[in-house]
Amino acid sequence: MPIITSASTKGGPGKTTLSLCLADHWRRAGHRVELLDVDPNRNLTQWVKAAGAPITCTTVDEDDIIEAATAAEQRADWVVIDVAGVLARGLVHAIGIANAVVIPCRPDLKDALEAARTYQHVVAEQRMAQRRDPNARIPAAAVLMQVNRRAQAAGFAREQLSALKVPLLDADIPLRVAYQNYSFAGLPLDDAAVRGDFADLAAAIDRLIHG
Repeated sequence: MPIITSASTKGGPGKTTLSLCLADHWRRAGHRVELLDVDPNRNLTQWVKAAGAPITCTTVDEDDIIEAATAAEQRADWVVIDVAGVLARGLVHAIGIANAVVIPCRPDLKDALEAARTYQHVVAEQRMAQRRDPNARIPAAAVLMQVNRRAQAAGFAREQLSALKVPLLDADIPLRVAYQNYSFAGLPLDDAAVRGDFADLAAAIDRLIHG
């Protein structure tokens, strides 16, 4: 079953939001889902508990990622790993074990540069895997988060990511109040518009994996 890693070498682009909302989308679609929280701050674990989300979320140390993900893969239809960029080994392990890597990126130059740095980690891990299996592939792409569709910044970010040769998913996550409120007041996918956002994103991830 697919293992999805939400990764960035930069704090704050939306990894935890992405992880929880994807997991909640697949849960609502009837799939068995497990979350692995590798961030030392344990924000994902805290938000899952605060929201009362019926999703298994396990805290994992960076050296235990491969074992934990392999075990979760046997139980769940989807496994989502939320890993902090400050964890060098953790980032490498989470990328290496993934069926796809999603790199959240706000419409900001610093985020775009860090998305490119994260993507280079994926490229390096794929090359290592291809030493053992020439057909090995780790699909990866950035996803724009907190997008104001009336502003030019999103267009600038897309141009910058293209110039840096970072693939970009054909679905983004717009700026909505629901995302700002969800850590205080339940799950964001309780909002119909947010459900639509993540249905589109999940479909884009499926295309990334199988494309």
